[in-house]
Amino acid sequence: MPAIPIDQKQPWWDPRSARAWATFAFALLLVLRVVRAFTLAPDTDEAQHLHVVWAWTQGLVVYRDVFDNHTPLFHLLCAPLLMLLGERADVVLWARLAMIPLYFGALYATWRIGRDLWSSRVGVYAALLAGATPVFFNTSAQFRTDDLWMLLWLCTVAAALVRPFTTLRAFLVGVLAGATFCVSAKTTLLLGTALLAVATVFVLDRRRLALRPKLWAECAAAGLAGALLIPAAFAVYFIAHDAWRQALYAIFEHNVVADLGRWKHGAWYFWLFPVGYALAIAAARHWRSRAKPSRWRRGSVVLLSAIGYLLALFAYWPLFTHQDLLPVLPLIALLPAALLAEGGGHRAAPMRFALRYVPLALAFGALAIGVLGSPDRYAPSKDELARILSLSRPGEYVMDPKGESIFRRRPFFWVIERVTEQRLRDGSIRDDLPQRLEATSTALLVDDHLPAADRAFVEANYLSLDGWLRIAGRHLGPLAAGKGVDFDVAIASDYRFVDRHGGVPGWLDGDRFVDGPVHLAAGGHRFAPLAAGDVALVWAPALERGVSLQSLLSTVERGATASR
Repeated sequence: MPAIPIDQKQPWWDPRSARAWATFAFALLLVLRVVRAFTLAPDTDEAQHLHVVWAWTQGLVVYRDVFDNHTPLFHLLCAPLLMLLGERADVVLWARLAMIPLYFGALYATWRIGRDLWSSRVGVYAALLAGATPVFFNTSAQFRTDDLWMLLWLCTVAAALVRPFTTLRAFLVGVLAGATFCVSAKTTLLLGTALLAVATVFVLDRRRLALRPKLWAECAAAGLAGALLIPAAFAVYFIAHDAWRQALYAIFEHNVVADLGRWKHGAWYFWLFPVGYALAIAAARHWRSRAKPSRWRRGSVVLLSAIGYLLALFAYWPLFTHQDLLPVLPLIALLPAALLAEGGGHRAAPMRFALRYVPLALAFGALAIGVLGSPDRYAPSKDELARILSLSRPGEYVMDPKGESIFRRRPFFWVIERVTEQRLRDGSIRDDLPQRLEATSTALLVDDHLPAADRAFVEANYLSLDGWLRIAGRHLGPLAAGKGVDFDVAIASDYRFVDRHGGVPGWLDGDRFVDGPVHLAAGGHRFAPLAAGDVALVWAPALERGVSLQSLLSTVERGATASR
C-alpha cells in the first residue's frame, strides 16, 4: 500500500468551493438514480424479492409456505412499504425509488470510514468515486436485499472504527453484524475475511499492540451477544411457526451444490486467494513504515478485509454476481481516493487539481451519458405484470419461475434458478410441477425456465398467448359437424369451446349440450360440435378478462402448423 502524504498547509482550493462541488455531485447522483429507476432493465431477483415481501403481508410463513434462499430481515422490513403501495403493475419502480436512501446511506458510511482513517476529503472522494462506479450504481439501483446488506456492513465497519472501542461499542458492532447476516448469509464471508484481517494485523504489529486480555474478552463477549440478538429472535419465530428446519435448509444447505459455477472448473481457483492475500500483506507491510501506527492498523484491517473478501469471492464462492461486490466496492474505493485526494502535495496546484478532480469528472461524465442515453428497458416488464394481474384474481395461482407475478401464489414451491435447476437434474429436489399445477388448478403460466421434463405436460395442457404467457386449454383440431373427439383435461376449471367465429355449441360427454362456459373436472371428456370448425378448448376467464379470441387462435394455429 503506497504512502499517502497529507498536505496540511494553505489549501490550494477554497474549501467552500469544494463543498459546493461535492454537494452538486451528490445532487447529480440523486437525479441519475431517479432516472435509472425508470429505465433500468428488470432483473428477476427484483420480482422474487417483492414476491417474498408480499408473502409476509399475506400472513404466510416464509420457508414453510413460500420458498426463499435469503435471510429474512430485508423482506420483513419492506412489508409495510408494499402494503402502502398496494397491488400495482409499476410496483418495481416504486420499490427501486425506496432503495435510494439506502444508496446514500452507504455513501455516508463510506465518508465516515474515509474520514476516520484519513480525512473528510478522502471520505467524500471515496463516496463519490464508489457512487459513480457503474457496477455499484446500477446494481444498487435494483430492488434487492443487497442494498440493505451493503449499508449495514458499511455501518458495521464505520462503528468498529470509532474510538475508544468499549464494550458498549462492541455490542453495537455485534448488533449491526447480526443484522447484516439476517439480510444476507454472505455476511459469513465478510466476517470471516474481517477476522482474518484482524489476525493478520495483530501478527504484523504484535509488538506495538498493548494486550489487555480482560478488555478483549469483555468486548468479544459483548460483540457476540449483540451479534446473536436479531438472529435469535428470528430463530424463535420460525421455531414457533414450525419453519425452523425449512429455514436452515433454504439459507444454508440449498445453495451448496457440487459442480456448480466455479466449483466445476478445477482446483486452480484455490491458489487465487493465498497468492493474492500474500501480495496484499506485502503491500501493507510497505505502507506500515510510512504511516502512523494507529492509522496503519485500522486502515490495514479495513483494506485487507475488503481485498480478502474479493479474493475469497472469486476463488471459493460458486456463483459470482455483481451484487456480491456492493459491500466492499466503497472500501476498495478508499485506496484511489486517498492517493488522489491527498496525494501529490509537492506538485503544482494545477497538477494537483488534475489528479484529484479529472478522474471524478470522467467517472461522472461516463455515468451521466450511460444513464441519460439509455433507452427505457423497464416499461415492457411493467406491461407484462399488468397483463398477468389483469388475467388473474387474488387467490388464484400463477406459475412463474421466481415470483414474477409478485401478488399471486405460486403452485410450485421452489424458485427456478441455477441452483434449483441443478438440484432438479441431480434429483435432490423432486420435480412435482405437473402434480402441483393439477392440484391447484393453475390456469395461468409464464413459459420461462420451466424444467425440460415438464415441457410436454405444459404444451399439452396450456395454450400460448404470445410466446411467454400461457393459459389452460388445448387445441382439439378441425372437427366435422357431429363428429366427437376424446380429450383429457389436467387443469380443472371453467372452459369454452371456441373457433374463429366465437363459441362452438355441441354435445359434451354424450349427454350434455353446451353453448357457453362449462366447468370441466380433471380427466377424460368427449366433445362433438354442431357445426364443422377448427375448435380449441380455452380457459373461459381469459376471454372474459380481455384476451382476444382472434389473436389467441392465430397463435394456436401457428403452433399447430409448426408442430406438423
